[in-house]
Amino acid sequence: FYKYMHKKYRTDKHRGIMIETEAEHPKGIEMDGKVMNSHFLDGNLLNMDGKEVDESRRDMIRILKDLKQKHPEKDLDQLVEMANYYALSHQQKSRAFYRIQATRMMTGAGNILKKHAAEQSKRCTSLQDICLDESEEFVSKIYFDPCSYQCLENCGAVLLTVIRKGGDLSKTMLVDYKTEDGSANAGADYEFTEGTVVFKSGETQKEFSV
Repeated sequence: FYKYMHKKYRTDKHRGIMIETEAEHPKGIEMDGKVMNSHFLDGNLLNMDGKEVDESRRDMIRILKDLKQKHPEKDLDQLVEMANYYALSHQQKSRAFYRIQATRMMTGAGNILKKHAAEQSKRCTSLQDICLDESEEFVSKIYFDPCSYQCLENCGAVLLTVIRKGGDLSKTMLVDYKTEDGSANAGADYEFTEGTVVFKSGETQKEFSV
């Protein structure tokens, strides 16, 4: 319908034939007493003017920037998905939305927004699992086992266990260590200790005392 409204038609004087010519696009079209902007007659932009569209774009850019700062590890597709969900959950809902939501709840289909959030969380978890698997293969981790030790001042010495996990275990790895003051001070409460733990090819556990 609208494609014909942007044309001019005139009648040939001799033959009585309708001739189509180009015309300027109207600035507005009156519908039910309201003037609609003719440049935004498609889809959801039917009732929006240029200013509102620009504001919507600015809002989306702002949301994406905020999400990028909060989740720097996520790629663009994930950020766009999260931005869409954020916009959907914060926008003013129409009556149709609530009718559809009520129908879904009655038929057991569930909440639209919760379902969207669950799918997003599942995708993110899957990606994190993939990243963890890759990091286990290429990255070596060195840690105490157990992660914390306690002893009395008169215990003499404490034997600490260090574990090597992941990465290329066929290579030799050197890890420096030293004691630092906390609630106890070196010289007064304990003896300062430093050294290097050497993991040779195939070794995954070492011990040293402080």
